[in-house]
Amino acid sequence: MKLKFTVNGKLRVLEVDPLKRLLDVLREDIHLKGAKEGCGEGECGTCAVLMDGKLVNSCMVSALRVHGSEILTIEGLGSSVVPDALQTAFVEEGAVQCGFCTPGMIIAARALLEKRQNPSLEEIKTAISGNLCRCTGYEKIYRAIDRAVKTGYSKELIPFSKTAKEVPVFNDEEINAFYSPRSLEEAMDVLKRRNPGLKIIAGGTDVFPDMHNNRLKIKSAMDISNIPELRTITYEGRHIKIGSCVTNTEIIENYMLGKNYPLLIQAASMCGAVAVQNMATIGGNIVTASGAADLVTALMALKAEVCIVSRTSQETTIPIEKFIVGHRSNILKEGELIKEILIETQLNKRYEAFYKRGSRRILTYSRVSLACCIEKFVDGRIYDARFALGSMSAIPFRLKNVERMLIGHRIDEKLANSAAKKAGASVEPRKESAYRKKVTENLVRKFILSGIE
Repeated sequence: MKLKFTVNGKLRVLEVDPLKRLLDVLREDIHLKGAKEGCGEGECGTCAVLMDGKLVNSCMVSALRVHGSEILTIEGLGSSVVPDALQTAFVEEGAVQCGFCTPGMIIAARALLEKRQNPSLEEIKTAISGNLCRCTGYEKIYRAIDRAVKTGYSKELIPFSKTAKEVPVFNDEEINAFYSPRSLEEAMDVLKRRNPGLKIIAGGTDVFPDMHNNRLKIKSAMDISNIPELRTITYEGRHIKIGSCVTNTEIIENYMLGKNYPLLIQAASMCGAVAVQNMATIGGNIVTASGAADLVTALMALKAEVCIVSRTSQETTIPIEKFIVGHRSNILKEGELIKEILIETQLNKRYEAFYKRGSRRILTYSRVSLACCIEKFVDGRIYDARFALGSMSAIPFRLKNVERMLIGHRIDEKLANSAAKKAGASVEPRKESAYRKKVTENLVRKFILSGIE
């Protein structure tokens, strides 16, 4: 594949494998060594760069995805002779240790300061939460970023201006193997070619770690992340429609979703660090069909539906509970992809929440995740209740027996205790059974009691 993109302001044209990671392109083909190979799974942040103004982990970005993009690496900020003011702040605050993780830290900080001129300490912590420091703590790093802010660093930054990407140029050997359509119609044309084994890639946050660890081999792929029709969030009649390639970040920052579906925002916020949220898509989370999928669990509690489009452009809409049929298994057939996710607009007074418990507070696979939603009549009686659990079995599932016992009742402590006990008795985790049962009970009780007026 002829890869044409800009790195640190300089146009680059390279012949590379379409699925070669951006990290490897930078290090091997352009000889920029600032981005490092760390975990290879998007957890350490040592490979962080800015792509089209957004923080990404370059170990999870393919050449196919980066074609036509603008990349900024640590080398593009400044040199040892003329360092960037942010780099200087890190040195002056003693925030530089072995240097292995420092470039990723600085790039993550740069991404934050392009968006926030005066970030709070909590915003700084969140911004670099996906970057690990193996040498010391983070206090000096926080101070370094704050020092740059106080020097007026952010005010000098020019916001990234997105330009239209070119359509990739393929050579004859690759013409029937790798695709990057710029419209849904083009994607349908690719699917009509009946290419067996074609892998559809959106964010790539699950795909590339699997490839890196030799759990997945891909001979043919289609990147659908640049299809405008799959990147929109719209309100139409009784539904809000979320395109399958909408990222976690776009969900978090969407005013309409934040106002109407806080549990979806909470789930998206707990699903990976900033660099992962910038790439991970709602459709990808659903298709991966993991039992610990945070967004799937949240969408089940919202009674979401999945709209599937086939190579014939025929559309089928099914409940999300019927889409996932087993661990890493869904009902998609060859020649089909997810077009959008539909969520009904709320009709009655409703409150909702998403809880996640794991080995640490966030940025981890959940040991227990619970999405809750209760709708009430005007008189306070429960009209509808939905509780979805993740990480308990091969796929997320609803606690329908708990839901049924709540319908028609007003909330009190007795009802909450009874529902919590039934929830604990309804789950049979394969591991840590007693712990997970108890956590489930506690979370169900906590949510129900939060609805007392």
